[in-house]
Amino acid sequence: MKINSNHKSLPPQAGRYPILTGTPLTKEQTEALGEELNALYHSVMDSLGSDEAKYIQRVYATVVYSELVARGLLATAGRLSTKPHQVGTWLAGTALLSFSKILNNMELGHNVMHGQYDWMQHPYLNSQKFDWDNVCPSPLWQHSHNYLHHTFTNILGRDHDVGYHLIRVTDEQTWTPSDRYNMFKTAILALGFEWAVAFHDIQISVDEYADSPELHKTMQQKSRALFAKIARQVGKDYIVLPTTVGLTLGRGSALATLSGNATANVARNLWTWGVIFCGHFTEQAHIYTQLDANESKGDWYVRQILGSSNIKGSKLFHILTGNLSHQIEHHIFPDMPASRYASIAPQVQAICQKYGLTYNTGRFSTQFRQVLGRIRHFSKPSADEWQAHTQSLANIDTIAANNVDPNTQAPTGLSRFLSPVVRHAVSYAW
Repeated sequence: MKINSNHKSLPPQAGRYPILTGTPLTKEQTEALGEELNALYHSVMDSLGSDEAKYIQRVYATVVYSELVARGLLATAGRLSTKPHQVGTWLAGTALLSFSKILNNMELGHNVMHGQYDWMQHPYLNSQKFDWDNVCPSPLWQHSHNYLHHTFTNILGRDHDVGYHLIRVTDEQTWTPSDRYNMFKTAILALGFEWAVAFHDIQISVDEYADSPELHKTMQQKSRALFAKIARQVGKDYIVLPTTVGLTLGRGSALATLSGNATANVARNLWTWGVIFCGHFTEQAHIYTQLDANESKGDWYVRQILGSSNIKGSKLFHILTGNLSHQIEHHIFPDMPASRYASIAPQVQAICQKYGLTYNTGRFSTQFRQVLGRIRHFSKPSADEWQAHTQSLANIDTIAANNVDPNTQAPTGLSRFLSPVVRHAVSYAW
């Protein structure tokens, strides 16, 4: 990773998909901006009280009761005598379960695990004890997301959420032939987003701890925690609940429960992926190529603002996004209760306007269209990139022959069908 030790005023790249090497403001400007945002932050945090506590407790209750009702509807669907009633009840149960899982992950789990409600000292609505309803263990997510992503936001090589090691989203990522399938890979990522998030920290940590004597111990702990969480989630949604319902109410109810669980998980994955990508990969979301060794809090604020995008919508829409539709506010104040983002958004926007910083916001349809456009754009090589690729192909046989390690063995058996990150997780788990 390159380090830029000089604090310069660097203008953003013109046009779409901006790339920066440092802050576009002067040191005096970033210090002044930092002071204003710090004052705003403290004014909100000092005012927290019963309203915020009641709000998150209501969200938790809504998650619990909506899931119970949804599962009751799914179980009932398999017992109804007519097809229209079966389908209608199944759709209602699946929609309600999807709502519960989305609310659990976005407004409840994501925000509680950010420490937004630790001040309440609640026995389980806190960042140390809460665990959400998906296959990713909370400690792994907190390392890859709370620490790495929020500390090094949009810095290529430090923020591993830039493309998730799978999708090319900037010119600074070298084009490879697999990038031609950017759109297909994105679809797979969206459908199985919880699985990508679950294995994301394993992929990061293999490199992060590569030179550490604690590598094996660390990776073993992470891998075992991951597979334990996967076993619990898969067991709950696809084995225990369908089997229990089937033994009680019959085969039809078991199938309705199984299919409803699977559909709700996919719906939650698609929604989460869409919200996350619309908050990070629109046309004007800035990518950074360097980390300023002397980065101040004001510089960090600027990087968060320029690397994030908001989404306009109704109050219910904001709740279902976990208020990540206020991605700019979330990135500058990640431990502030997300229910307060809407109230401070006008002030944040005014501060951005004062210092000439883009406050990127738009309707979901607009932001989503820009995300797909960005992914499609970077699936194609430039003329120079294509020429470099064709030249490398001419020498590939020679290069491969000269770099063959006789001790290297290709994966065999079932392992050859697993991705490298899954093979890493399996190998360290035992």
